[in-house]
Amino acid sequence: MNYNILPFKYFVDVVETQGFTSAAKRNFISQTAISNSVKNLEQQLDVQLIDRSTSHFLVTPAGEVLYHDSIKIIKEYQSFANNLSNLKHSGNQKKLLKIRYLRGFGYWATVLAKNLKKMDPTLQIQVDTESFSDSITKLDTGNYDILVSFSTAVSKIKNIDSVPIGRANFCILANKDIFDDEGKVKAKVVKKKPLFLQKWTATDSNDVQQKIRMILKKMGINYSEVVYLDSFDSATANVELSKGLALYPREFSIPDFYPNVLKYIPKFPDLQYDVVAIHKKPEIGKLLNKYLQFMEA
Repeated sequence: MNYNILPFKYFVDVVETQGFTSAAKRNFISQTAISNSVKNLEQQLDVQLIDRSTSHFLVTPAGEVLYHDSIKIIKEYQSFANNLSNLKHSGNQKKLLKIRYLRGFGYWATVLAKNLKKMDPTLQIQVDTESFSDSITKLDTGNYDILVSFSTAVSKIKNIDSVPIGRANFCILANKDIFDDEGKVKAKVVKKKPLFLQKWTATDSNDVQQKIRMILKKMGINYSEVVYLDSFDSATANVELSKGLALYPREFSIPDFYPNVLKYIPKFPDLQYDVVAIHKKPEIGKLLNKYLQFMEA
């Protein structure tokens, strides 16, 4: 009997995301299409894969076996597909390493790319941004090799590997006009100003942006609203214009065209988070391990 690999991938996604709706979102198709695909697969194999008799998501023993077997087959298929796509890079041509990063992680992606080139000058590297919503799907299908993100952003996603490549130290950047002569925050002034955060989709309760808001509340610092932005560059511009607050990494230098306008809130504890390079291919894992050894040397 001939089998199409796509229904097996859909089944794997259902198991990994713990539901039909979330698997549908990962693949950008309807929940009905995912559900029907799994039902047809069950009929084709003449075995129940998902236990639908309970309100909780539950995979049957047969489903567990198929899940692990499917992972192996899908990895082999992806490796085969990647080898085919890389044929044009064989011979004397350089292989292209594609690095993508989520919003706000361009700094760390650039550092990774530069150091990889130092380690291996023959590497040809392409760097670009990626949205969180379809980042893992594209990584699954081999659209790119490395995704740079928070470790917490993908902590609940199975069947991916990650290597720590840096650390982000987040704090709060503010306009100098909200401080009094002693350097303390003017509570009555800042409560009328916005707080600028990044458009991140977190999948972990240990979200840096939730912690930021909790710490500000404990410090007695209120704000008028939360505004979500696409980049840290826009955060500095909006803080300068609105005289509000913004999440900002200490690794970034404050732009020179904001002299004596922006400053960090004192006594605000830096929140440290690991920045990771996420990958699925064994050869990329070897490359990143070699990279870590190179950086330690």
